[in-house]
Parts: sequence; C-alpha cells; structure tokens
Amino acid sequence: MPRLLRRPLLVVLVAASALTLVATASAAKPKATTGMYNDRYCEILAVKGTVPNLVADVWNTYGLNACPSALWKAQDAAAVTSQLGALTVRLNGPRFWLIEAASIRLAPGLGATTMFGGLRMREIAQVQVPITNGVPGLAAYTATTVLRANTFTWSRRHRVHELVAPDGSVYVMQAYSQIVDPTVTLRSLPKLGKRLALPAGWSYRTRALKRDLSLRTTGKATVIQDELQNTYQFERKG
Repeated sequence: MPRLLRRPLLVVLVAASALTLVATASAAKPKATTGMYNDRYCEILAVKGTVPNLVADVWNTYGLNACPSALWKAQDAAAVTSQLGALTVRLNGPRFWLIEAASIRLAPGLGATTMFGGLRMREIAQVQVPITNGVPGLAAYTATTVLRANTFTWSRRHRVHELVAPDGSVYVMQAYSQIVDPTVTLRSLPKLGKRLALPAGWSYRTRALKRDLSLRTTGKATVIQDELQNTYQFERKG
C-alpha cells in the first residue's frame, strides 16, 4: 500500500456518509426513500488512482440490508481491496441516519450491486479524495464541498443535533457513527457536546423543530465531521 494512503481517510468519509453523488440535475430520475430515521447502514470506500488524483468508489448497504453486525465485523479489508482492484479500502460503518427522508439522483452507470464477504452492497457514488499537505483526508471540523443532487428531510417529530461554527454557520447532523466509539447511540446524542473536543468558538446543541427541515442541493453541499466521524450538513448562516 502506498505510504500516503496509510493514514485514515477522515473527511473523505464525509463524502460517502453524506451520500455524495457525482451527479447533475439531468442525471437519473430521483429515488425517494422515507422512514429512514435511526436506520443502520455501512459503506465501503475503494480508493483508486494516483496522488493527487485519487477517487473513491462508494458502496453502501442502505436499501439492501441493515448491515448485520456479524457480516460487518467479518469484512476483510485486504480481500475487498483485491476484489475491487483498489489501492486501499476504508470500512465506513456502522452509521445511523438522522434524516427521515431523502430524494437522491444516482449518476449514470451507478447502482450495481455486489457481495463482499456475504454482505450485499450497492455502488452509489464516486468521490474525489481531498489531499491536505500531500496526505489524503482532512481534519475534523473542516468544511468540505461535495458534489450531489438530492434533498434530505429531518422530521419535526425528532430533535436535531447541530454544530455552530465561530462565524455562525449551523451544521445539522445527518448521521451518527459508531466507527470511533461503538457506545454512541441515539439516546446519547443530546449530551454529545460534553464529549467532543470542540475547537475554540464552536458549540454543539440540540433543538426541537417547529416544522420539517428540508435541505436541497442541486450540485454542491458543504459537510463536516466531528472527531467521532458523525456527519453534519451545512444548514444556514447565523
């Protein structure tokens, strides 16, 4: 494995867990999914290309299965790397949606399914791998722009969990992760701010919605992750 790829690909995972779809408004007909709240899913990112032109094919279990724990724990990264002819792969999961519904456009040529160690997954995206100081990935709390055409909706029936940046930008959590800390659960999210090593000027909060929150992107979205790899999408400024 190339030396530059030994460091964990941190914020490239933002792209995957955000369902970063390399798509345009004229791409395939959008697929609508509802009842997603707290649904479990997993992803595999297969990195290909050469530095600095690295891309990751994103394979996702959502809509096919709930990423059974036994099958996920049995995944062999080396075997998957060989199967896909990749430079390296990243096992990105388990994750749990906090959105209630999504309308997504898959880019042409995507949507095929395959098996990885008995776990069926669908190819949903191809994302560019960011490079920082010659190393793949970005630091936590660093905003990155991803290409996608979709609508995510948070239900007013559930409290939302947000990060607020020093400039007043608000990011709403779209999925929580058990990758770094398996004890993170839906019930623990209201007190998550006490556990995060928030940079100066950042804050974490939970709040009730008066109405459903829908965020629509037609080409680009801004997303970040905290150090536990929970994923947030830019909601509004101030």
